[in-house]
Amino acid sequence: MQANPRSLDTLFNSQLRYVVPMFQRLYVWKETPQWSTLWEDVAEKAALLIKGVKSNPHYLGALIIEGVKPNSPREVKRFLIIDGQQRLTTLQLLFCAYRDIARANEWKTLDRTTTRYLENADADVMEKPDEELFKLWPTTLNRDAFRSVVSAGSPEEVSKRHPLVYLPRKRKPEPRNNLAEGYLYFSKMISAWIDASAAEFSKTREEAAFALLQSLQQDFCVVEISLSEGDDSKEIFYSLNSQGQPLTQSDLLRSLIFMRAEKEQIDRDEIFAEYWSKFETDFWSMDVRRGGRTYSRLDLGLRFFLMAKTGQMVDARRVNEEYRRWVSAHPPRYATVKDELADFTRHGEAYQRYESAIPSELLCTDLLRVLMDFDVSTALPLIMFLELEAGLDEEQAKECLDAVESFIARRVLTGEETKEYNKLFVDVIGSLRGLSGAAVLPALRKKLLEGGGTTRHWPTDGEVVEKAISRPMFKMIKTPALRLILERLETALRNKKTENLDIPAGLQIEHVLPQKWDAHWKLKGVAIPANVALYPHLAEGELAPLAEAIRGRNSTLQTLGNLTLLNRYLNPAASNGSFESKLVEYRNSVLRLNRHFDGATAWDEDAIAKRGKALGEAICKIWPRPEPSAS
Repeated sequence: MQANPRSLDTLFNSQLRYVVPMFQRLYVWKETPQWSTLWEDVAEKAALLIKGVKSNPHYLGALIIEGVKPNSPREVKRFLIIDGQQRLTTLQLLFCAYRDIARANEWKTLDRTTTRYLENADADVMEKPDEELFKLWPTTLNRDAFRSVVSAGSPEEVSKRHPLVYLPRKRKPEPRNNLAEGYLYFSKMISAWIDASAAEFSKTREEAAFALLQSLQQDFCVVEISLSEGDDSKEIFYSLNSQGQPLTQSDLLRSLIFMRAEKEQIDRDEIFAEYWSKFETDFWSMDVRRGGRTYSRLDLGLRFFLMAKTGQMVDARRVNEEYRRWVSAHPPRYATVKDELADFTRHGEAYQRYESAIPSELLCTDLLRVLMDFDVSTALPLIMFLELEAGLDEEQAKECLDAVESFIARRVLTGEETKEYNKLFVDVIGSLRGLSGAAVLPALRKKLLEGGGTTRHWPTDGEVVEKAISRPMFKMIKTPALRLILERLETALRNKKTENLDIPAGLQIEHVLPQKWDAHWKLKGVAIPANVALYPHLAEGELAPLAEAIRGRNSTLQTLGNLTLLNRYLNPAASNGSFESKLVEYRNSVLRLNRHFDGATAWDEDAIAKRGKALGEAICKIWPRPEPSAS
């Protein structure tokens, strides 16, 4: 490793290229604090120079580079930027803005000088002139914008190529690409400084511009650190980014993968386009909250991928560290980086399929909707393992996923705790690793049946039926989950030979015995006032003996046996009316759930319990639990 001070003239005046590797993040510097701070330093130094005041060089920080062996004698010498790409890109934007001002004013010497800082000479003898022409070659997603800015030739053309966009009902425009914004900022600052300095110091504008360029050339330096053959650029990169503004876990993953791609001399643009570009989208960059913390979807997808691969818990804050340890095993996990990215992409597509699903557009039998409505994203690593890692054919995969769904659904129905689901499902993966095909299902069932207590128990038929009768599910289960349970019951009641199995969207949960029952529903032949029905402790006199019965009714009417589904047009009509009026509406419903009430003449607590028992038994068939001996 060699460290040397380099003036900006020395840095950019040679025939060479600074290439931003794929592992670096996008250009993110903005006016505040980075551009404005740099410009204040430049303006101050240039003012001292034009006054004839000597000053010490101003160091802009470190630039760490690594030389790359050329692929051809015609290739322009290339250096990878390990650290300092934000600073170097900003300097290129500044010089580009200066060059265009010099060109517009026909200051040919200044134009030629700054052009040498931006472009290499002799494009006709270059191996890849479209790339090698530029002194700086940004990462893929910044490349088009950078090339557009440098080749535009004027701030007017840059503004035309990168116009401000105003969205409907928005006063402020959408943010412009910050490479274009940086160029326009420096163009404005340089023009204003030249005009002001020329007037203040009685100089021509060209003389003021020359003083500014001279200051940039001699008053500003970087410490260039050139890595030797034995230096580990990956470790240096991680060390440099362990402090200051942290990189995300996915930033670090990208760095790891593309650094190795450089070492393997794999075409970085090709693997970026084929694989990694899929993850540079709004979907993957979107922040989501998990466990009280905020992560990008890509960070979570990486974590789930690693848990699916290892069957071990992975701390969300140390995903990259765990990944590096895992992928560096001997023998290697993958033959090439391309194989590694292909595998990660497969898992990423599976994760995206679940995360991007819209429940209202899915059938109630779709596992994507089940996981979303039951709010069990912690099961995704296990689902990914079963779909992609377990060597299952289509039927075997269905049986395994059905077992997981049954485990989850029964626990939702009986109200079991979910706080250890992340550990539980990863433990299941760990127990299945090394198995494949027909051996997976019995091992999966055995593992799920072994769990005990409120955190891992797979509820029995008896427990499910009892909860269906007695648990106030409307109060205890979130609406999407409860609606899904009722839709699954509806589907189970239908005859596949004669009826469409699709359930209409937008169905609403209906209480047969309404929550506000006092007006039309007597209790043991007695009309109950509204305030007493709501607050049984107010029952006095002849109503006092009914206080417990009122409480019992208020609890019973929230149980599964008293719930059904109606479309939004029928639901308001039925609402809090009498049972007779509700029956009229139910007859207009095409749902099989509501055929239960055909011919019914009364509806009370006993009828609710009887229907709850029948629905509980139906649920046990929808989501069966194997007997331990059958696992």
